[in-house]
Amino acid sequence: MASHTIYTAIVGSRAYGLAGPASDTDRRGVFQAPTPEFWRLDKPPTHVEGPRPEEFSWEVERACTLALAANPTVWECLSSPLVERLTDAGRALLDLRPAFLSRRAARTYGDYARDQLAKLTSTRAKTGEIRWKQAMHMARLLRAGAHVLRTGEVLVDVSTHRDELLAIRRGDLSWDEFQSLAASLSADLERAESETRLPDEPDRGAVERFLMDLRSSSPATHAPAPTPATHAPAPTPATHAPAPTPAPPPLRADIPAWAGEVADPHPYPLVFATVSGAHLYGFASVDSDLDLRACHILPLDEVVGLTVGPETVQSGGVREGMELDVVSQELAKFVRLLLKPNGYVLEQLLSPLVVRTSALHEELKSLAPACLTPEHARHYLGFAAGQWQLYQQTGELKPALYTLRVLHTGIHLMRTGEVEADLRVLNTLPYVPALIEAKKSGEHDRLTPDLVPAGTLSADVERLTATLEAARDASKLPPAPSATEALNALLIRTRLGR
Repeated sequence: MASHTIYTAIVGSRAYGLAGPASDTDRRGVFQAPTPEFWRLDKPPTHVEGPRPEEFSWEVERACTLALAANPTVWECLSSPLVERLTDAGRALLDLRPAFLSRRAARTYGDYARDQLAKLTSTRAKTGEIRWKQAMHMARLLRAGAHVLRTGEVLVDVSTHRDELLAIRRGDLSWDEFQSLAASLSADLERAESETRLPDEPDRGAVERFLMDLRSSSPATHAPAPTPATHAPAPTPATHAPAPTPAPPPLRADIPAWAGEVADPHPYPLVFATVSGAHLYGFASVDSDLDLRACHILPLDEVVGLTVGPETVQSGGVREGMELDVVSQELAKFVRLLLKPNGYVLEQLLSPLVVRTSALHEELKSLAPACLTPEHARHYLGFAAGQWQLYQQTGELKPALYTLRVLHTGIHLMRTGEVEADLRVLNTLPYVPALIEAKKSGEHDRLTPDLVPAGTLSADVERLTATLEAARDASKLPPAPSATEALNALLIRTRLGR
């Protein structure tokens, strides 16, 4: 890839001025595939990973497309103060940066922040935990968005706000203090949008001329374009790993073919990895995250020794413009959650959107029915109440659909003992297909009265809530899980490698 790379820079915490002694060195770059490669049936890749750890590069056309859409990740890459490689073509790309700027920044930066706040609020409501690193980046993006709207310059180095941002990451603020700060920064972003002199749309013509000049100057013959890097399997700790099983079934067309690759760099053996979130629920937007949920196995020495391995492993990032959210629970923690009235882990385990699997995954799935009780209704009622409150605050389609989804899933579970998370399968309301179609255009689009009157939606939510409560009371599910002994035996057997 080096012969095709036109630009590489260090990004992330080191470019932000927020790095600590243990911080990774993240690199992003741009490469130019030779023009003849586009004449073949097999086109060159839109991106590659590697060769160094934490390195990712876009083909120049893909980088331009994302930059025209005001993608903050690409903008930050092209504005990083820590440039490592710059060719003449790369310099021409950097000279083009003003053409990418537009008022769209208000939406992309603002949508990111609102989405992160919704995730933070939801996680706090469900687990009591606050992901302070996520909160820090939300505040950083809000400041950066206001800065670019006011100055026309992309803010990468935020070291002038280092003390504030690191205090957030450490959790020095209370939740109320952080919410107040987030509201203040959001209001400032809105003011910056009203004051900005940036054009409504980027200069697409200038970008097209740049690409045409670049393609036409490419030699007629050239070394082959880089091919996508394949993840080397993570080192397998000295422990029992799940026995292999046939490859997962083909994924739906709306889920990237590379989804499973996102889970491959996991530091521990995986029991499974499945797609969750809006893709599982049947109402993904063009800008929805790819949510993967997984279960991993710690080696025995990290269970019984002084140094205990992580029960939860979380990672993120962006791939082909899609934000990634990967969360994995260690087997013992996952089993404990499975034995509680936690519908969320049931949906993860039984998701039909499987990207990585194992024989142990199948065994866990076979025990899932013996974990069901009427108490699972409490999970769905609580989650629905939280999402309905969020809808009343924001008026957005997303929490409205989440509310309807969990109520339908809970009712179906209480009545049949089956876990079904796709709202399209369960829906009983005539207007839901229109809501799903409307949400496709954006994660934070609002629910308008022409889709469904507010009074109708409110009445249906109240009725479905009462229906779920009645289904819980009439459910024939056993009062307590019967899989405890079997799951305990499975866990011990797995630990001992039997």
